[in-house]
Amino acid sequence: MKNLSSKPGRIVLLILILLLVSFACLPNGSSTGDPTSEAVITPEVAIIREIVTAQADVVFGPGAFSLLDTRAGLSDLSSYKATLTLSFDGTRDGQPSQWSKTYVMLTTKVPIARQLTLEKTGDISDLDAVTMVEVDGAAYEKRGENACNANVIEEGNSLGERLEPAGFLNSVIGADEAGSETVNDVVANHYTFDERAFGQADIAQSTGEMWIASEGGYIVKFLLTTEGNAGYIGEGIEGTLTWAYELTDVNQPVTFALPDDCPAGLIDAPLLPDASNILNMPSVLEYETSSSVTDAGAFYQEQIPTLGWASIGEPTISDTLVALTYTQGDQKMTIIIRTDASVATVTILLERLQE
Repeated sequence: MKNLSSKPGRIVLLILILLLVSFACLPNGSSTGDPTSEAVITPEVAIIREIVTAQADVVFGPGAFSLLDTRAGLSDLSSYKATLTLSFDGTRDGQPSQWSKTYVMLTTKVPIARQLTLEKTGDISDLDAVTMVEVDGAAYEKRGENACNANVIEEGNSLGERLEPAGFLNSVIGADEAGSETVNDVVANHYTFDERAFGQADIAQSTGEMWIASEGGYIVKFLLTTEGNAGYIGEGIEGTLTWAYELTDVNQPVTFALPDDCPAGLIDAPLLPDASNILNMPSVLEYETSSSVTDAGAFYQEQIPTLGWASIGEPTISDTLVALTYTQGDQKMTIIIRTDASVATVTILLERLQE
């Protein structure tokens, strides 16, 4: 067994605590990271509680293999599909309770794009399906029957950073080797573990196994079943929590599909050289210019067709207003230029055409 009461052990334990605290800020056990806004109690959170409150020696698994970063190796893949099902079967306040959440994330590196879908069943207050897509710099989100909305992707707040399914998994210390197998068309090393891998001896009962790609070091498959009472899961709750994760379609083509009512994405259109007060968001690009309305209109009449857009309808052109309309594929672009005193405002609108 691995006992962390020695000096080197304390150093390992300190590193582990720092890692687990960082993991606790991710979807693991965090209501802010989970699209359902409902906390998922995970072994990381339980470990932290035990260390902080009891300050006791922690005994980990007896095996030689440990995996602290459950996202390891994913950034080296050109594309993949990650599926994670979290489920619970037990009681809440003495009454039967069951629920499940299934996350499916599609990821491709070139170009960078992601799609996350979430389906929920059982005793969950919000059963609305969730679809999130990031493509071409825009982030789309649709919940249930609500309208799809779009925003610019915020730096440091991408789907991969917030809701990568592998980030829900538990770090493992001291897993036992169980041979080598081919899983999901990937040659992988097989490992088994129990509650000691999370420092949870006498806290909960767990059985788990995982398959790690022999080349790349990423998790191909992860299965964990944990039985716990109110002291582990939450007040008035006891039963069995299950994590079932699989990585498939590694380095294979990925296709993304936006919900039908999602707005168009960011607009790829040239700006006049003196553009100022620029607003750039999905479906809308707006800025101010000191150019005249007619000069600005002439600029776009020359530039937009070179980008593959075809003019439709008769343009509106005057000293105070220019309106131009173009189409390309299933999108329509409308350019409106109007003047207010010495400043002209250029507004470019992009919309998806419905069949």
